[in-house]
Amino acid sequence: MRFGWILSAALFVAACGQGGAPDQSGAEGVPGAETAAAGAAGDVVAEAPPTDYAALSGYDDNWFLSPGWPGEYPPGFAVLDADVRVPARARPNPTDPQDITCHLPQYANYQLWNNIRNEADDLDYFVATKKLPVTVLEDTEVEFVGEAGIEKLPLKAGEQLTYLRYIGEGFTVMSFNGREFDINEGELREITDIGALENEEDLWVRVNCLGGKQAWLLFDEVVQEAGVYPSPITGYGDAHDILPEEVETVREMMAIDSFGLDPTASTIEPPTVE
Repeated sequence: MRFGWILSAALFVAACGQGGAPDQSGAEGVPGAETAAAGAAGDVVAEAPPTDYAALSGYDDNWFLSPGWPGEYPPGFAVLDADVRVPARARPNPTDPQDITCHLPQYANYQLWNNIRNEADDLDYFVATKKLPVTVLEDTEVEFVGEAGIEKLPLKAGEQLTYLRYIGEGFTVMSFNGREFDINEGELREITDIGALENEEDLWVRVNCLGGKQAWLLFDEVVQEAGVYPSPITGYGDAHDILPEEVETVREMMAIDSFGLDPTASTIEPPTVE
């Protein structure tokens, strides 16, 4: 996956429905998680426990695990053909064998903005990002998004930050001296070696297979399967399951350029909501 996607911290929260900045355990904003709410009698519904992605997946401490997928236009995948069965895993770790055959429903579109599908299937998206050292090349200060708004972080030549994940629109999550910061990559391009880093990340989603099984799918693998195509973008923040009459349009559009396509160039119209 490429190093620079496109999304700010605020846009990520709004578009993906996350409850806050991502953290190591995936404690906030997991799609499908219940939030505390007052009942009719004033009772408070217990908040669902956060997903412990580290314990669930078995990734080691060299990886940063957090809910959601990155990007102003997050990727996704759609099932265009009937009877699509894909190899999947019981545990979201790429070193595990693909020990499940998952029968996916035709027309399903697994994308962060497809709220109807996400809620109906209680989908769970998370990203595992390889932690990378970022060395400061000169004494400087960089701006970051803090509780008080825009704040400044003083840095000295030779100090190291740790790259944790991309959010979007230039913003990354970095750690320094045990604290996490949302920093614009542009602030770091000339004063650190961040431009030389090769990002490594795994995008996972837990899906419901036809027949009742649950399984974890790795984006880079599932989009290579026959009958599965990268999700079309119909507009910012908009996604829906593919309609039967849209199938050939999606197929032709993605055959042109599956990953280099202009996300705003889709000719598919979102369904009318009555």
